[in-house]
Amino acid sequence: MKRTVISLAVGAVFAAPLAHAEVTLSGAITAGPTYLRQGNGSSGASNSIATTPTTGQQGISTTGIDTNYSNITISSLEDLGGGLKLDFAFQIIAPFQGNLPLQNRNSHIGLTGDSWGGVWIGTNEQLYERYLYSVDPLDGAAGVGGNLQMLGTPGYGQVFSQVTGGASVIPGMNGSLIGNAEFYNRTEGAIWYDSPNWNGFTFGAYTTLSQFKTNSNAVTGAPGVNPTIWGGGAKYVGPVIPIQAWVAYEHHKDLFGLNAITTLGGTGGTSVLPGAGTGASSSSDHGIQVGVGYTLGDIFMYANFEQLKYSVDGLAGAIVNEYKRNAWSLAAKWNVATGYIGAQYVQAQNATCEMADGSGCNADNTGARMVGLGYYHTLSKQTQAYVMGTYIKNDSLQSYTIAGGGDSAGPGLPVNLGSNQWGLIVGLKHTF
Repeated sequence: MKRTVISLAVGAVFAAPLAHAEVTLSGAITAGPTYLRQGNGSSGASNSIATTPTTGQQGISTTGIDTNYSNITISSLEDLGGGLKLDFAFQIIAPFQGNLPLQNRNSHIGLTGDSWGGVWIGTNEQLYERYLYSVDPLDGAAGVGGNLQMLGTPGYGQVFSQVTGGASVIPGMNGSLIGNAEFYNRTEGAIWYDSPNWNGFTFGAYTTLSQFKTNSNAVTGAPGVNPTIWGGGAKYVGPVIPIQAWVAYEHHKDLFGLNAITTLGGTGGTSVLPGAGTGASSSSDHGIQVGVGYTLGDIFMYANFEQLKYSVDGLAGAIVNEYKRNAWSLAAKWNVATGYIGAQYVQAQNATCEMADGSGCNADNTGARMVGLGYYHTLSKQTQAYVMGTYIKNDSLQSYTIAGGGDSAGPGLPVNLGSNQWGLIVGLKHTF
C-alpha cells in the first residue's frame, strides 16, 4: 500500500514536466545464445612484434548470451523558434543478464538548425565508427560477423576495448585506454558537428577536450601526456542515382595504441607506455577509411578500404616505434520478402613496421581473413529473429577475434596468436 502511494506521488510530480517537454522513451533489446570456438594457436612463429616463438596455445570453445547493443534512450527535441531546436538524449546500456550496472552510452545536449546542422556536447560514437557500422550488412557491426571484428582494430585480441594487460586506464573516455588501439571509441568530453543533408551530401567533425591531460611524474619518470581524439569525414548518398561514397579520418594523440600491439600481440614484446623505461614521450595514431556502395534493386553492395597506423616518439634502440596495416572489405545486403540476408568478406593485409634505430623490422604473418553471414527474419515491425555466423582465419602471428559471445561487455575468447575462430548466434531483437 505504501509503495503504491509513493509511486503515485512521484508520478504526479513528474507527469506534467514530462508531458510538457515531450520526452520520448525508445531503445532496443536483443539477445541470443552464442557459440564460439577458437582453434589451437601456432607453434614456432616469431617476428619483431612477437619476439618469443609461439608455443601452440590450446584453443577453447565457449557458449554465452550475447546482448549486442541493447539500450534504453530518453530523448527530447524542443523547438526554440527561429529554426533553432534543442536536442537532448540520455542513453544507457541495458544489461540483459547478471547484475551488471547501468552504463552511459551515447548521451548529449546540443542545438540544431535545418539550414546549418547541429553542434552537440557529451559522449558519443563518433563519425569514423558510424560510417563503419551504418553500412554493415549484419545489424550494425556490433556482434558476431560484424565488420568491427576486423575494421577499426589492428587485431591482437583488440575488440571493444577488451584490454587484458599492459594498459593504464584514463578516467572516462568510455574504455579509451592508454594502450588501446581501436578506432571505434565512444568518446567522452567531446564536441561534434554534423551538417544537414544537402542534396545527399553530409559531413561532420569532432574532437575531445583535454580533460585527461597529465603532468610529468618525477617519481616514475613518466612524461605528461594529453590523450585526445579528433576526426571528421564526408558522405554522399545519391538521391537519384543509387550510389554512395564516403571518406573518414580519425587521429589519436597520446593513446599509445602501439603498446596494445607490442605487448598483447605478443610473447615477449616491449611496452612502449610512457614511463615504462623505453623513453616514450608521445604517440600519434591515425585511421583512414574510403568506401563506395551501390544499390541494385533490393541489393546494396559496397567496398571499403582502411589504413591504421600507430607510432611512438622518444624511443631509442631496437624497439618497434611504428606499425601500419591495410585492410579491405566487400559486402552485400539483400532485402527479401521475409527480412534480409547479409554477407561480407574482410581481409587484413600483412603489416609493416619500423624500429626506432632504423634497423630491419619484420611484421610478417600478421594478416587475416574473415567471412560473416546472417539472416534477419521479420516477425513484426518491431521484432526480428536472426541467425549470424562468422569464421576468421588468422595468420600465425595474428589474433583477430569475434565481437560478442559473453554479453554486451565484449568477446568471450582469449588472445591466441595463429588461432582460427568460429562464431554462431541465434537470437531475437525488439525495438521500441
